[in-house]
Amino acid sequence: MPASREPPDRDPLAAALRPPIDETEEEKASRLADEEAAKRVSHAIDEAIRQEKQQRKKQKVVRLLLLGQSESGGLFL
Repeated sequence: MPASREPPDRDPLAAALRPPIDETEEEKASRLADEEAAKRVSHAIDEAIRQEKQQRKKQKVVRLLLLGQSESGGLFL
């Protein structure tokens, strides 16, 4: 499905993310600091997920299913 070509002023997400018109310098600095902190947390979560996936690959468990009659003659695997 092709993306719609609506003007950016009609994009509800862009409108929600746009800073307020009457934002003071202090509010802007606070908002930017909050955004930076949120980015750091997001990157830390992404890194933790990546490391967890890497650990799972290293510790791949192989399960073996033995079919046949139980105790049918041997102690060999």
